[in-house]
Amino acid sequence: MAVFNPTSIDSGDTIYSADSIEFCPFKSHAHLLACGTYQLKKDESEEVSSTSAPEVSPSTNNSDNKDDQTDSDSDSDDDENLKVEKPHIRLGRILIYDVAGNDDESRKLCHQLINDNPTLGVVDASGDVSLYQFKDNGTTLEIVSKFQTNTENKLALSLDWSNRVHAGESTQIAVSLSSGDVSILQLDTSSTTLSEVLTWRAHDLEAWIVGWNYHDTNVLYSGADDCRLKGWDQRMDCSYATFTSKAHQMGVCSIQSNPHDEHILATGSYDENVLIWDTRSMRQPLNTLETGGGVWRLKWHPTRKDILLAGCMHNGFHVLSYDGAWSGQIVSSFMDHESLAYGVDWSYEQPEAASELPLVVSCSFYDHLIHLWRPKETPAPTL
Repeated sequence: MAVFNPTSIDSGDTIYSADSIEFCPFKSHAHLLACGTYQLKKDESEEVSSTSAPEVSPSTNNSDNKDDQTDSDSDSDDDENLKVEKPHIRLGRILIYDVAGNDDESRKLCHQLINDNPTLGVVDASGDVSLYQFKDNGTTLEIVSKFQTNTENKLALSLDWSNRVHAGESTQIAVSLSSGDVSILQLDTSSTTLSEVLTWRAHDLEAWIVGWNYHDTNVLYSGADDCRLKGWDQRMDCSYATFTSKAHQMGVCSIQSNPHDEHILATGSYDENVLIWDTRSMRQPLNTLETGGGVWRLKWHPTRKDILLAGCMHNGFHVLSYDGAWSGQIVSSFMDHESLAYGVDWSYEQPEAASELPLVVSCSFYDHLIHLWRPKETPAPTL
């Protein structure tokens, strides 16, 4: 059967490069979505003394901030002056969109209310973890907490909330870093302050992704540029990996536990494959499905265990459908983005028809675009 190719319902320019996107999972704010953006700002070259080290620019999320300028001594000898290119400044914005009606930096919304408020977690290129809330049923984000994971210019690359399935449990946030480290932070829900529980060297290269086992939050998984998928257990202080898999042939960059099936885990990689695992036996995957393009993001359907959304970098966005034996196929593909397909998410508003799939929002990097589209579960018949 042919794959269904939905058309764009609406689109927008995010100005900066778009790299992550999330719908709010709560009914009161289900019409809102947050898009994280990223931009490198390049300063002009300047003359500095060859005997002086160039000043290192701090990362910043304020587009109005610039690095301090260091003027060279105009009287110094010309032979001792060199043109030195200053480092880039990292800029970023969080954009909030209102999706009216039900028509056809890494950021992640918590699936439980924090002090009765929807809460957005943000990790950024400065290594900071920031929490924002929509307060008093408003549509404006207010920052309520910030935590610095390191002071060594490590980039924070991903985060995941522990409380998606079990609302009553202690709320923790796992963060992966460019150094290969993974950190676990504890959230004090009364004060919305974050504190470090544990940090360890999980990988030798960039830890692109970390994800909880939503059904047993003692357990979490990490993936990195070293082509390794690893499991960890807090009861053992994450002192060693409970398993190390080399099933992916390239860097592991997406992980998500299935919130509707306690034993199912999905992982994706630059090797262009989505792997489905039974977490009770991680020796080999249940299924391998090639999507093409490098699988940067995976999102399970809001209410169903058998439908998975994939952002595939050089090959658009795909909806994957699985049967009872976890054999999968691509049923819908959205190919309107003309750049790296990064962020993607489902709307949590229920479709008007029970047979329909929810709206999907997707974003791409260099063309800084977001699109709204609606996939179909049943592939179009072959003519």
